[in-house]
Amino acid sequence: MKQCTLTIGCLLGDQAATCLMMLITGEKGSRGYRFASGEEFGYYFEPRCRKWIAFDNRQNTCLVELCNSSKDAEAFLYDGTELFAA
Repeated sequence: MKQCTLTIGCLLGDQAATCLMMLITGEKGSRGYRFASGEEFGYYFEPRCRKWIAFDNRQNTCLVELCNSSKDAEAFLYDGTELFAA
């Protein structure tokens, strides 16, 4: 699994995109539904909009931000010197 420079658990690329889509898709039938663990966060480049998409679900709020660079995406996940917390 690829890791970003933030900390263990940060998802990148296809893993981040897949995770975010699973988080925002919602329930697809009660038998197959899986609840988020509340530890998901990461970022990836979306070529269709030419932006980096960063998301943070560590507080079970799934915040999403469009960023102009990967550094902006990482900065979104930080709050000062601490990891971002909603």
